[in-house]
Amino acid sequence: MRNALSRSFVAGIAVAAAFAPSAASAHASFEDHAVTVQYGLDLGLGAGFQALQTFVVSVSDAVEIPKISLNSAGTSSWSVDIFDSGLAFTYTGSIDFMNFGSPEFIGFRVFDAANVLEPIESATISNTGYVSGQSGNLIEGFEPSLHFSHDENSLWLNLNGSMYHHVAMPGMGDPLRNQIRVAVAFEHEVSPPPVPEPQTWALLLGGLGLTAFAARRAARRS
Repeated sequence: MRNALSRSFVAGIAVAAAFAPSAASAHASFEDHAVTVQYGLDLGLGAGFQALQTFVVSVSDAVEIPKISLNSAGTSSWSVDIFDSGLAFTYTGSIDFMNFGSPEFIGFRVFDAANVLEPIESATISNTGYVSGQSGNLIEGFEPSLHFSHDENSLWLNLNGSMYHHVAMPGMGDPLRNQIRVAVAFEHEVSPPPVPEPQTWALLLGGLGLTAFAARRAARRS
């Protein structure tokens, strides 16, 4: 009978545990969060970064800012795709551009204005390898070590020195080099075990009740 009671007790605990909620780890990504994308410049005169355009988007699986126009005619423009753990900046303008001699910083800032994202642990430019015959290669003149930086809250992409040509020219200009892709890793924090709620205790007591019932049946049989 003692063995039967022990087996019944274990079974009861297992039933209760199977239905009890478990602790879950935080999902560290852009998904389901608001992200702010700014295009602007820093003239290097002490005023800091000045945003010329600001977009706030809510990321659900993936979201695109289809056109960020850099001139009044809209002929120089970028699109920005934001997905679970990265971004893609693609030049979509109908004219060529060259940013040589432009301000100290001219480009994009991506950040967590609402302070709801996990801190950024690392970020890298992911399309540095050239793929022949395919668009999406790294924009010409963009040097990740010089033009890309991040802190725990922001990503900075400096287009000073970058350029794009629709038609290749000798020694420069490659229409397949039209993009900057960024891979982002966030710090992962595991949520503490939740305090058991009333329904959890009810399930546990139900499991113990099954234990007692099984024990009584075992006693009658013996």
